[in-house]
Amino acid sequence: MNQHSSVFANLYMDSVSLMQVSAKLSALPGVSRASVAMATPANIERMRDSGLTVEVTAKPSDLLVAWVADDALAESILEAVRQWLKPVDVQGGAEAARAPSSLEMGLEAQPDANLALISVPGQYAAAEAMKALRLGLNVMLFSDNVPESEEASIKTYASAHDLLVMGPDCGTAIVNGMPLGFANVVRPGAIGLVAASGTGLQELTCRIHHLGEGVSQALGTGGRDLHEEIGGLSMCQAIGMLAQDPATRLIVLLSKPPAPSVARRVLQVAGDCKKPVVVHFLGADVAQLQGQGFVVGHNLQHTADVAVAALRGQAIPEPTAPDPARLAQALAAVGRMAKGQTNLRGVFAGGTFCYEAQLALVARGLACE
Repeated sequence: MNQHSSVFANLYMDSVSLMQVSAKLSALPGVSRASVAMATPANIERMRDSGLTVEVTAKPSDLLVAWVADDALAESILEAVRQWLKPVDVQGGAEAARAPSSLEMGLEAQPDANLALISVPGQYAAAEAMKALRLGLNVMLFSDNVPESEEASIKTYASAHDLLVMGPDCGTAIVNGMPLGFANVVRPGAIGLVAASGTGLQELTCRIHHLGEGVSQALGTGGRDLHEEIGGLSMCQAIGMLAQDPATRLIVLLSKPPAPSVARRVLQVAGDCKKPVVVHFLGADVAQLQGQGFVVGHNLQHTADVAVAALRGQAIPEPTAPDPARLAQALAAVGRMAKGQTNLRGVFAGGTFCYEAQLALVARGLACE
């Protein structure tokens, strides 16, 4: 097998579309490794880190495809990629229609739309989000690498105009039953969630589904929303929307450790919303939250269990004790460590999972860096 690559000049596709093409390419028979991305220096470096030794002359506005396969398959694979990258016939007619090339054109084609999903390079994302907001559209901002000052600006505008910005770096949401980004397919129901954590939001929605209940809305805010500079603007706006949503009977709030002043502001809004609220702020003082009248989750699994029990009017469950077999396995592994070994390292699929592991270690008396 050899490595092959191709550059498509001045062809922009958003990251969601690129991931779909990359998945199709990786699934082709005979392809052992593949990547499809805009040819930015950072993306080329990521390809090299993954084992694709890409050496091409390309601009950030070019689309780069790289794969490993037998030479005999190279041309047929490239032809398949060309077909996947062709413009889509958005009307399904005999002649391909020109896809809208601006938010204004998109809104003209779909005048009832009230949400824009934006996935462009970070340096352009805030400007596109502001265009959408000025057109009266709520925004899901999939893009990352947006400066906090720009995030604060677009969220301040959105809040003043009763609109919601999910993101930046919002990878998952469920709006009126429609999964967006990396959302899982779960049954509709009465639990509305607002989360400054994408992987945490996915975990909660799946757990709620497996427990037999469903989700009315799952709104991501972007991981920095509860930072001091942002002020929880999206979480507060989302709480207000869920408070007015007739399908939502109970609200769940989730965040990695928030700034204390922002947490107080968000909890004030939650306390005034007239619906029961379950809170899981990682590292927060559980007793203090309970003293403010909130039902509190201790971890992701427990938060989903608590939300379902509260919705059903059942007794609030205690956190599940560690599985004895896994605990014994972990202790045995620690026992095999040499005297000079003092560090534990982990690979996590999301920041919230990492925080949870850290909190579990701290609870056992271990220091975390």
